[in-house]
Amino acid sequence: MQLMLALLVAITSLQPLPRAHTSRRALLGGAAAAASFATAPALALDSLIVDANAAKKADVGLLDEIPPKAKQAYLQYLPQLQLDADFYLFELAPMLEQPGRWDRIGDLTSSTDIGSAASVSRLEREFVTPMKILALAFPPDLGGEDMLTALNKFQQSMFLLSRQARKGATTGNVAAPSQKEVAEVYATWEAGRVALNTFFTALNEGTGTTRLVSIPPKGQEKTYPRSKSLYTQLLKDAAICRNRGGEALAGLWGGLMVYGTVPGVSPCGNTAVAYYSQGL
Repeated sequence: MQLMLALLVAITSLQPLPRAHTSRRALLGGAAAAASFATAPALALDSLIVDANAAKKADVGLLDEIPPKAKQAYLQYLPQLQLDADFYLFELAPMLEQPGRWDRIGDLTSSTDIGSAASVSRLEREFVTPMKILALAFPPDLGGEDMLTALNKFQQSMFLLSRQARKGATTGNVAAPSQKEVAEVYATWEAGRVALNTFFTALNEGTGTTRLVSIPPKGQEKTYPRSKSLYTQLLKDAAICRNRGGEALAGLWGGLMVYGTVPGVSPCGNTAVAYYSQGL
């Protein structure tokens, strides 16, 4: 009798599962049915339990298929571009409503050229240079030309926005900017937003990923899925991070954003990890 039961268990376990749809419930049900025929202890089901986190695949897209230099540039500058998008929406947009802060908009394009103290503008350092390196690293058929076109439009918009802000800034001025001047500032910000989003779209398509999130237009800020509180806290922690010998604000975090891997022990604390993990 025991021999017949053993044979029945063996035959049952060899039956092919339906190909159309094999669910976890079906797997467990089949195993339980086979176990019920035997007098031996129930089968261990640990190996059949699916860990959703372990099965999760990183958003690597086509990174293993694009040219190595393009992949390297993408991983290096992806975190900076997402910081740029957050700055554009969380910091720059609110300044448009406050002419008293328009001098800070003009500072984006300010640079110094005094011997050893020479420095490039924030616009050049944090926006233009990363975007230019990425555009040149990607061949035309992977969006390189589209990125260059978008970069040129973005750069033109930002220089125009800077001039408009300097002209209408109320710091030291008696009269506030006119409604026409305010409208022009908003229109230029919008043109820059569209150009930056176009660059992001080209880069997402070229890499087959969706890591870069588009910036919403004025009035639709709530549709932006990224955290303003994390961004604000990251800025507060940046000085402490640098004092401890940590990475630059966007340094070395591309691997985390794409593969979910933390680049060693970070002196920047949990805020940086949480910030760059958004969307994983």
